[in-house]
Formats: sequence, C-alpha cells, structure tokens
Amino acid sequence: MTAVSLDAEGIAIARVQREEAHRPRLDVCRYLPTEPGADTATVLEGLVSELGLEQGRGVIVMQPDSHSLLLIEAPDVQPAELKAAVRWRIKDLIDFHIDDAVIDVFEIPEQGVAPGKARLMYAVAARSSLIQEQVGILDKSSLALEIIDIPELAIRNIAALLDEDVRGVALLYFGQRSGLITLTRQGSLYLSRNIDIGLQQMVAAGSHDGELHPQTRQALERIVLEVQRSLDYYESHFSQPPISSLILAPLEQDIPGVIPYLSANLGMAVSMLDLNSIFDMDDTIDVATQARCLTAIGAALRLEQKAL
Repeated sequence: MTAVSLDAEGIAIARVQREEAHRPRLDVCRYLPTEPGADTATVLEGLVSELGLEQGRGVIVMQPDSHSLLLIEAPDVQPAELKAAVRWRIKDLIDFHIDDAVIDVFEIPEQGVAPGKARLMYAVAARSSLIQEQVGILDKSSLALEIIDIPELAIRNIAALLDEDVRGVALLYFGQRSGLITLTRQGSLYLSRNIDIGLQQMVAAGSHDGELHPQTRQALERIVLEVQRSLDYYESHFSQPPISSLILAPLEQDIPGVIPYLSANLGMAVSMLDLNSIFDMDDTIDVATQARCLTAIGAALRLEQKAL
C-alpha cells in the first residue's frame, strides 16, 4: 500500500509491504517540501513517477483539521440504517451543513459497557468538497486510490505494532500547530483527543539555561492535563485496565527535557518511538523524516479496504 499525506509545507509518501509472520517492510519513505503556490497534484505526479509507484494501491490520509472525529452513542438500528441514523445524530455537532458531509463510522470493540451506559462508536465527518479535492490530487498521480484515511487510525496502525499495545498504550503525536493523543489496545482505537498545542508553541522559546523554558513548561503542563483526562476517561467509560506507558512520536524538532518531564508528572513510563525498530528497511530513517512521514507510514499499514 502506498500512502500520501499532504500538508501546507510538503508531501509525505510511504509504501509498506506486509507478509504474514514477518515485520512490515517500509521500502519507501520520503518527504518532499513544496514551494508556495506550487501545483500539488503535478508535484505528486512527478514524485510517484520518480519512485516508480505508478498503478500502486493508494491511500490518502487527511490532515488533523480536515475532519471531525466524534464519539457518539451507537444508534440501535439495523446495519443498513446505521449511517443514516448517525448522519441525523451528528448534524448539530459539526460546523458545516450535514448535506455537505461525507460520513463514515467505525466500532469500538470490547467496551465492557457498565449497566446504564450506552455503547459508543466513532463517526467521521468531512466536507465532500475537501474529499473531492484530495481524490483529484491523488488521481492525477496515477496511484489507484482505495482508501481515504484519517490520522487517528493511521497512528492506531503504528501503535498496533508496539509491544505495549497488548496491555494498552497511549501515543502522543505533535504536528507543527496541533497534537493528538490516541489510546489503543490490541489494535483497536478506544480514544482520540486533539490538543491545540503543537511544536511551534513548545519550541519557540527553546531551552533556558539547560532547563525547560517557562513557555515550554506551560505547554507541557496543559499536555499532561489532557493526557490524564484521556486516561481517566478510557478507564471509566470503557472499563479497561489502566494504561501504564506513553510513547512519544518522533519530533521534527528536538525538545530537550520533554520525556523526563512527562514521565515525572504522569507517573508512567515514557519513551520516544523509533520507527527503525519496528519496520524492516534498507536504510535507517532520521528522526525528522519519521516525524514528517508518520501518518503516511501509518496509513500505508492499512489492510481493510474501507474508505470515507
């Protein structure tokens, strides 16, 4: 599967090959910065040709701010009526008209629902015009589009490769302007929460005499609070055992002192993810490229042929 992620600064592309009883093989991982005003479709077309990926199975992963991921009560309807029921239920929860929305849903397994609590599920909503725009870009590249994915599920796919995922793991991912917490267990996404803090807020001030700058510390305090809230919700609403480890996704820019701070204030093991340790590949990938390509790599791990 070849996955593409498009942002304001460039194009990330990754291809993963999967075989039973073997680690996934990451044989393409590339981030190409784009010039302001460049025709993204043309640039992607050239990159796909250069890498020899024409006619490959394609997936495009949306950007974090391009869709709404909503945790809702599962409607008590027949499967054929599910999407219609969900569409009605979320119409007042999104900031655009429901007639302009593309909707998809996915279940949360093994919830251990307590008496009096409804079973929950996820609904994904995105503007149809944005979906059409993304599809048009990928179609011009000559990749055969099979799936439109979201970052939350792409990161879930990576978390599923970790040993910690057996008992449950929290994964913390930061882009330039925002962050994302995902809580997964045994390959299932239970909870995802967006954070309005990104690398720009955390690294703008840099370090201060070898210590965390007050601005960076303030941002981390908010992050710790969001992680704690997410962990509490996970345990109470899904009746799952406590998660004892947090994995920090590769950071495009280094922030000294982050891991010790998070570990001390969350009271749990915190470590940095290194994709070189969970994929087979010909050459190691530097941390910055891992960070830029993380969601593309995760989306390329997809097996199910399900699209928005």
